Amino acid sequence: MYDLNYLEIGKRIKLKRKENNLTQEKLSEIIDVSPSYISEIERGCSICSLATITNLAVTLNTSLDYLIFGITADNSNQTFTEILKTIPKKNHNLFINLCENISNSLK
Repeated sequence: MYDLNYLEIGKRIKLKRKENNLTQEKLSEIIDVSPSYISEIERGCSICSLATITNLAVTLNTSLDYLIFGITADNSNQTFTEILKTIPKKNHNLFINLCENISNSLK
């Protein structure tokens, strides 16, 4: 099972909130949660629901991949390379084919 780093998720949410010139109060108003809850999420003290993090991603004009894993267009190649390193060599082509199929289905 993959362990999520809630402290890093919170830091990315805070960074995106500031990039969007939003206060915790304004962001909480937009996604209909309390300002203290936004603070707890940003400090990594609270685990938010899928619905909440999705609302945050949409409101902050970013992706779930970025908020949850820190994946951006700039570091995606490195991310896939790191994933590939964890897979037995005999399954590398399968992984690449799966990625290509997913990509094609999203077009």
